[in-house]
Amino acid sequence: MRRFANFGLLLSLLVGLVTMAAPSAALARSAQADAPQTYTVMVGAEKVSRGIDLMAFFPDTLRIHVGDTVVWQQNSFEIHTVTFLAGAPMPELVIPAPAGQASPLMLNPQVAFPAGPADGMYDGSTYANSGVMSLDPGQPQQFSLTFTKEGTYAYICIIHGEMMSGTIEVVGASVAVPSPEAVAKMAHKMMRNELARARRFIGAARSQVPHSIENADGTTTHFVSIGYSNGQVDLMGFFPRKLVVHPGDTVVFELSKANVAPHTVTFLNGAADIEFVTPAPNPDDPSGPPLLLVNPQVLGPINAGQPLTRDGVFSSGLLDPTIPGGPTSFTLKIGDISGEIPYECLLHDSSGMTGVLKVVP
Repeated sequence: MRRFANFGLLLSLLVGLVTMAAPSAALARSAQADAPQTYTVMVGAEKVSRGIDLMAFFPDTLRIHVGDTVVWQQNSFEIHTVTFLAGAPMPELVIPAPAGQASPLMLNPQVAFPAGPADGMYDGSTYANSGVMSLDPGQPQQFSLTFTKEGTYAYICIIHGEMMSGTIEVVGASVAVPSPEAVAKMAHKMMRNELARARRFIGAARSQVPHSIENADGTTTHFVSIGYSNGQVDLMGFFPRKLVVHPGDTVVFELSKANVAPHTVTFLNGAADIEFVTPAPNPDDPSGPPLLLVNPQVLGPINAGQPLTRDGVFSSGLLDPTIPGGPTSFTLKIGDISGEIPYECLLHDSSGMTGVLKVVP
């Protein structure tokens, strides 16, 4: 799913992209000799075929010289930001929309759109932000800053909070720093190791699914667990991914107790994908960036309480474990149908979060 539809193209135009310089052949840069260099930090990592997402920067700590440039390269379909708060409080991702809009909620423009020095030269004294990045088509995939002053600069992904943070340490020319080539090798090794480690959690996610219950009327109540989180690892999956059911059975989709991410359970039945965000003109600034409204079709349930058929969309609406008192499960009765019926999470289908109900007469 393209989470932001045409909004992605707008962000691409607003973000200044930097052409990466060729990496140094040396594994370490000594004092004095080097011209300014360009380093790459990978933003996130994933294995879509297994539904594995890593909420981390690779590397999360980087030492560079004054005058060097850092390019943050988006590396997953999961959305992220690169944000230097410069001592300011972290802004909210979602805020109330103005009265009269089609949705009660919108993305915070301070988070969604890029901000920072126009020339890319950064001394750490001001808020700087990549805007929302993703590998989905049309969305920005790079953000860069050139550091002009010695110091240690912390940054964060606003979407994933403190667990996804990084540090740039800027030192003078007399201090040796690793070469861009050495940093790239280290980053890719870290990603491979973490993705391999993350596979161990798949078994834990499967083992937490409650056993089916045989009902007195001959039907069965099945359970599907949604998502699984452990530290910087998010499993974007339904467990089990494929489930055999019969007409009249009930399926209860429940957020995993270990899950920290919002999800939906959505049967599109051939309908067009439902975008997470829909742009709308800003009545206070018609020539400026649009309001990025959270699509009400994502927020609320669709055909709730109706038996599942092949006609129309059936959706849980947003299941968010961070909302006190909000829904964390979705119960669906199987109608008089047969065959395989796919479903997905509207927020994370690009990351591999899909499932199938196989209905057997």
